[in-house]
Amino acid sequence: MVKVEHGAAYEWAAPRLPAVQKCLYALLRLWYTSRRTESLHTERTTMDILEQIRANYGSFSRPRQRISDFILNYPEQCCFLSLRSFAQQVGTTEVTVLNFCRGLGLGSYMDLKKALQDYLIVRVNAGDRLKLAVAGSGSAQDLYQRVCRAEREALQSTLDGNSVELLLAFTQALRRARRIFIAAHDFSRFPAGYLEHRLLSLELDCCILDLQARQDMFRRLSAQPPQDGLLIAITVPPYGNDTIALTRYCASIGMPVAALTDRPDSPVARCAQTTLLCHVELMGMTNSFTSMVGLVDTLAMLYTFTSGAPTQEEKTCRDTLHRKFDSCFSDPNTSI
Repeated sequence: MVKVEHGAAYEWAAPRLPAVQKCLYALLRLWYTSRRTESLHTERTTMDILEQIRANYGSFSRPRQRISDFILNYPEQCCFLSLRSFAQQVGTTEVTVLNFCRGLGLGSYMDLKKALQDYLIVRVNAGDRLKLAVAGSGSAQDLYQRVCRAEREALQSTLDGNSVELLLAFTQALRRARRIFIAAHDFSRFPAGYLEHRLLSLELDCCILDLQARQDMFRRLSAQPPQDGLLIAITVPPYGNDTIALTRYCASIGMPVAALTDRPDSPVARCAQTTLLCHVELMGMTNSFTSMVGLVDTLAMLYTFTSGAPTQEEKTCRDTLHRKFDSCFSDPNTSI
């Protein structure tokens, strides 16, 4: 076998070989190709879209460089352009734009817009992103209608995208757990708080973990066997590193993981046994949790519907405890 180096890549020459050696050579070539493909995929997923374009700029044709220049100079504008408008702005064809997207490993022009939106969500502050989102509105009435339409479509898309079977699987995970932990960061703590409220109203033992208090978090997670717990990870772009790290840890120790996130390839979805996907993007530049809150309400209803009625003995015991509890606060001198 002869190894020929071409830049950073290697090609294996194919000399005449006996049958067994040919088979081994083919396997080796397949292994090398798969490793190279995996390496390229890792590079794509660890670089943001603009870094990826800059890294490949020198190998692009003139038309692709023209597309790249437009994206690098006006990433905010590109988030809102249709495929036709984008092609017209650049002075090229829609087919050329689509081929450019595929060359970056993207399946469609919409994937390019989504990658640009993810880039801006990470690097542009929330106030400026809201200004970008409303910039295309001609009037307050126009903006109001756009927001209402976006919220309705997000909720409908989320409910349509999660089957009853998937929702019931999530409720079963809740029912099997003796203790439920919720992990979320930043803006995702809002739906996390609402989920905690709903689960507590269902008399489930749950809490939101403080991702900054590492020792307290470890103490809570290790207070019961991993299989008796359930981690619910809630994250949307920009994904929280601590939420991702905690999800991976729980999966590694055998604790069941469920996820509320925005896409199948979300970092937490890869570790979860059950994942519910929510459409959270609002007008390209910010997130709305309307759809996630609606999904939490649906889960609570289904959990209640599938729960058996308490026995008379359980009901009597609970009523007795409730009366004792109330009496302690109504009259401090009452003997327990």
